[in-house]
Amino acid sequence: MEEILAKANELGLMIRGSEIYTRFAELSQKIDSNDEARVLLEEFVQKSNELSEKEKAGNPIEVHEKEEITVLSEKVAANDIIKEFIATQTYYYNLVIMVQKIINDPQGDPITESKIVKPGNPGKIITNF
Repeated sequence: MEEILAKANELGLMIRGSEIYTRFAELSQKIDSNDEARVLLEEFVQKSNELSEKEKAGNPIEVHEKEEITVLSEKVAANDIIKEFIATQTYYYNLVIMVQKIINDPQGDPITESKIVKPGNPGKIITNF
């Protein structure tokens, strides 16, 4: 099990060292330190979530609500920091999703030799039943 966790740590370090993660972290910091951009992004996300939930529940979206999200969308589109943040966040999240898919469905032969604890070892965690 230690071997698997070491590989997971290595993967985490590779991701953290990637250009996309570095840019995502930089932009997150810029958004956090820019009150105008932070508040605008929070309002946009909140309104988007509200309308999404309303739509999922089968409730109609009122004209004034559509107008509000349109105005917020235009403001977001005019803000270069937010636009780059959203694009970078999307690339980063897509990377994480692709990694998860590969973990769930790896290609190639399983690596059977590892230090995973086997049943019958006293005081050890049993991992295969």
